[in-house]
Amino acid sequence: MLVIDCGYATATDDHTHWNPACGPTGFPCPPVPGTPNPHQFITVISLDNTAVPIAAWCAGAAAPMPSTAALRDEVIRLLRPPALGVSPSTGTALINLRTLFWVNTPTQVRLGRATLIGFPVDLRITYDRAEFDFGDGTADTLTTPGAAYHPAHDCGPCADRFGHNYTTRGTVTVTARVYWHAQFRIATGAWTDIPGDVTATQPSRTTLTVKQSRSTLTPPR
Repeated sequence: MLVIDCGYATATDDHTHWNPACGPTGFPCPPVPGTPNPHQFITVISLDNTAVPIAAWCAGAAAPMPSTAALRDEVIRLLRPPALGVSPSTGTALINLRTLFWVNTPTQVRLGRATLIGFPVDLRITYDRAEFDFGDGTADTLTTPGAAYHPAHDCGPCADRFGHNYTTRGTVTVTARVYWHAQFRIATGAWTDIPGDVTATQPSRTTLTVKQSRSTLTPPR
């Protein structure tokens, strides 16, 4: 573990006085008595010869803050790909009959409390989108988790529900990569956004056998 003195970012954030070892990012630290431009510091840990920032703080601050990189890594570590909902739920899809899909997750999920740089950090994520690959060369994006299908509330052709019409027989693997917006808070502080979106290391998956239904005419008895 290594602490690096980054220098300080100028008011225009052009990094004129910024240590290149700290990377391309940085934020101007607020003035403290006697020091109008305090230095910023980062703590890094080396994993596989790669320096990963785990904390960043300003000179004169009472305590360091977890870095964005450390927070994102912790969220991704805790993420699990949610299960996919499918209707029909038999593992079989029929050609030209709409197969419905949804993501079995609430819109917001609490990931619990982690400990970073000695601080208890609460983490939560909010659903952003799921990018589906239907396994037949087509794809679509689900902007909400979707609604589970219930036979008691049949939607008929379900043209307004998220799904896909298969056109050829065979076995397909459906994958969905779910993206989230993440936030953190320390102790009882305000929730703060973690920039960008996050996704689990593995996508959600399910396998379907696509079959064709045939009609047969029989003479009356």
